[in-house]
Amino acid sequence: MIGIVYSKLDAAGTNMAEFIAKSYEFEAVENEKNLRYRGEAASIYEVDTLPFQADMADGFECDHLLFLSRHKSEADVDAFTTHSLGNWRPSADFGGKPKQLSAASPLLMLSALIKIRDTAPSVDKTYEATHHGPLLKTPSLFVELGGSDRMIGDKTAAATVAKAAFAAVTDMANEEVDYQKVAVGIGSNHYPQKFSELAVSKGYAFSHIMPKYAILNEDGSSNLDVLEQALDRSEPKPELAVIDWKSLSSIMKEETIKKLNEIGLDNEKI
Repeated sequence: MIGIVYSKLDAAGTNMAEFIAKSYEFEAVENEKNLRYRGEAASIYEVDTLPFQADMADGFECDHLLFLSRHKSEADVDAFTTHSLGNWRPSADFGGKPKQLSAASPLLMLSALIKIRDTAPSVDKTYEATHHGPLLKTPSLFVELGGSDRMIGDKTAAATVAKAAFAAVTDMANEEVDYQKVAVGIGSNHYPQKFSELAVSKGYAFSHIMPKYAILNEDGSSNLDVLEQALDRSEPKPELAVIDWKSLSSIMKEETIKKLNEIGLDNEKI
């Protein structure tokens, strides 16, 4: 069973969840703490925290968790996005724990990205680097819409992303996600377009994506040790790392290859 999770504190997530519940064959559930709707392939859960604080979601006992959420951009750039959960750096300002990754769901996330890319609106449609909580053992991902406040509250956009998300859930439940490889992404920025294009064009299912800014801290210390978690906390597990080579400095390249050799993960440079 796949759990679709939304927060009653998040208008975008609520709009998307309500659209799915009304548009597909879901049965309303009463007198349950978090469960709101039950369907054949998925159930819909409501939480009363912000989405990145929903550490209780492991208790829903689902095979995968897909969070529907708003996306906030400092530059107000509208986008439909999807990403895995966790914190690469020694801080956890938005849920989870420092230098801890949640379990990833790369096939469901690949399907979500492809379905989002198939929608009509002319906005950015991309993976995001792994960031924020909650910290979960259940393979999880976020599907988000927003950027500007206008987009966050747009019910038409919410319906569009909700359709894409539910189509991804259906394909995952029916084991119909077509992919070539499961990979960890290293490098690029927060919106790694090269990884998104590789996913859509060649079927690379990314589990966790470690952006350039997360590799080294201001004091020069490295966070590459967290890559070991990226191997274990993914279902299925990654078979290689894909590196946006040109985005990295010389020291980042050296340290990255050293760590990948230590953990025995092959790499491919793009």
